[in-house]
Amino acid sequence: MKSNYYIRRVNSPFDDSGVFVRNVYMKKAVLFDCGRLGNIENSELNDISYVFISHTHIDHFNGFDRFLRTSLLSGNTFTFFGPDGFINNVKGKLSSYTWNLIRDYDVIFKAVELGRNGIKAALFSAKNGFEEEVCSIDKIVLDDGFSLQYEFFDHGITSIGYRLKEPERISFNKDKMAEYGLKHGIWAKDLKEAVVNKSDNDLLEVDTVSGKKKYYINELKDMVVEYPAAQDITYITDIAPSYENYKKAVALAKNSFLLLIEAVFMGNDIIHSIEKNHLSIGLAKEIYRQSGSEYVSFGHFAPKYDRCRDIFFKELYDDLDLSRLVKNELIR
Repeated sequence: MKSNYYIRRVNSPFDDSGVFVRNVYMKKAVLFDCGRLGNIENSELNDISYVFISHTHIDHFNGFDRFLRTSLLSGNTFTFFGPDGFINNVKGKLSSYTWNLIRDYDVIFKAVELGRNGIKAALFSAKNGFEEEVCSIDKIVLDDGFSLQYEFFDHGITSIGYRLKEPERISFNKDKMAEYGLKHGIWAKDLKEAVVNKSDNDLLEVDTVSGKKKYYINELKDMVVEYPAAQDITYITDIAPSYENYKKAVALAKNSFLLLIEAVFMGNDIIHSIEKNHLSIGLAKEIYRQSGSEYVSFGHFAPKYDRCRDIFFKELYDDLDLSRLVKNELIR
């Protein structure tokens, strides 16, 4: 299956966390975590709509300052998601600067706090000097039909894992269209809308090699319509190597198209893995296997292994199907 994604880690995987993601069906890009923003252009930052923050340790959130500096004149609205206390985290960042010259700017930051007891949101607009404005939010609705699933993990504090879910797609089997003598036309768009609206018994005029013909929607569906599998992407990082976290991670990533997951410590460092509340290579790989995800990209490696990459990558990759890996370890 052809991937709908372009992904790039904005740093070496031995450095701060941040993954830049585009999907062909999403007009804007997204960012998972916002550590040091290294390998990313200002134009790319300004083309981001959503930023999903796992937690606000400095290596996952210190890039907010560059994001802020880059976007001031963009006129865009950026939505940041994060755990309990996240609105205060964003407010603290913004209140550390003096804002007496920006009230004719149009940029807005929306902070969405995903708490265990509910969702809260606040707006910070340049026109209002980045003062906090509470806004109501009943449910999370993303652009372009995408939706969001998330899970709370234990990292000594709460760390959030995210799953970006594609909407259901409708496509046409070209071979079947040729077999039935159907030609592309405006009817194809009408058919998609009718399928979505479940108008099975309606008649639709279709362009064919023999001229225009009328078919019932349910008849056309059986002839040429296909439903490609949704390509969901799951991001999991900074979680303790506990059984509870393991179960939650497998469930969140179940049958994902792509799993982005940390693999911080080697197996001989398992005590350190437990003390630091991070996944070992072995547990990260087991979560990937048990989740049934089609592809995987490992990251957030402990910086000390940068000095012995060959040994580290041998343990990480030796027993995996390399055709299912999205490697990013060469980025510095």
